[in-house]
Amino acid sequence: MENEPQMSQPDIARLQARLAELEELVRALQMGEADALVIDGPRGPLVYTLRGAEHPYRVLVETMNEGALTLLSDGTILYCNSKFAEMVGLAQDQLTGRSLLDLVTPTDRLLCAELLATGATGSSKGPITLQAVNGVQRPAQISLRALQNETEADMCAVVTDLSGPQAVAAQLRAALAEKDLLLREVHHRVKNNLQIVSSLLRLQAENISDERVSAAVHDSQNRIRALALVHEQLYRSESLAHIDIGEYLQNIATSVWRSLSMRGSSLRLVSEIGQSISINIDQAISLGLIVTELVSNCVKHAFPEGMQGGIIKLRVVRDADALQVEVADNGTGMPAQAASSGSLGMQLVHGLCRQLGATLDIVSDQGTTVTIRVPANRLE
Repeated sequence: MENEPQMSQPDIARLQARLAELEELVRALQMGEADALVIDGPRGPLVYTLRGAEHPYRVLVETMNEGALTLLSDGTILYCNSKFAEMVGLAQDQLTGRSLLDLVTPTDRLLCAELLATGATGSSKGPITLQAVNGVQRPAQISLRALQNETEADMCAVVTDLSGPQAVAAQLRAALAEKDLLLREVHHRVKNNLQIVSSLLRLQAENISDERVSAAVHDSQNRIRALALVHEQLYRSESLAHIDIGEYLQNIATSVWRSLSMRGSSLRLVSEIGQSISINIDQAISLGLIVTELVSNCVKHAFPEGMQGGIIKLRVVRDADALQVEVADNGTGMPAQAASSGSLGMQLVHGLCRQLGATLDIVSDQGTTVTIRVPANRLE
């Protein structure tokens, strides 16, 4: 200790002044009060501009299309960019010191507080609804991240405005709903018009003395009713492009059976419908007209007057290969000539099967069974 050099009072004073200078520099850097650092180097003094390094980042934050904020852990705003100020309808200087919780809807404040608590210690993200000073609400997504020992702020936040995409989506949904309503109204009007035509044909048939002409008019009435049923079912269904073919064909068969059966007749209609099968409108109309003709033939020709215990069976099923529609009866059987498209009705059946790409099989054995198979690859 005795040989340790002693510092003079002037040296001690200079060191104390230098230490105070360094402490002041550190404080200035921490508080953001320093504009530049001048450091002596081998080639002379070097000037490091602190605010110049910060400038590009500030420009970036101010021009970004999302809201940007720095916050205290309780949600107090220390800084926000112009985009966030625009979202809530206030000037930037009016937002400093305000709580973010005051700028969201009351129903979202609890959620926002939870996001702030999580973001202050790590990171969080979630939907919130901003409420501007004029009461306008704006859906948004907020992302928060903690700033540990970096600034006086506890966290930073980025707020993305979702009102643009959601507004477009809402407009599209409204337009789609309007088109859906319009299309349903079209189906409803077409059904009504077809029913009017059917009623006119019925009235006409009642005033025709020739039974053959009257029967032909009645057949046309049933065909028109088959078309009307398509539009009625589409009007009531969820889909406007596809129809449950089982339900549709069952309704058609019932309608034809009721319209042609004599009052007091023992003739029964039995249906066997598989699981729900949806096909497009054009295919449904073709199958509907086919079933109309087949059931009509059964009622008019399969059971001679006085025959009891008559049954007409409709079967609609689908397997891996095809949709199968079967109309059978336990009557006298269909003559070979009639089966080979002798009548107008059977000509229509053969033509519609070709249009569908379907096979047609007619078996007359203790009645008649007509089977139509539409290949699965032709169904839409």
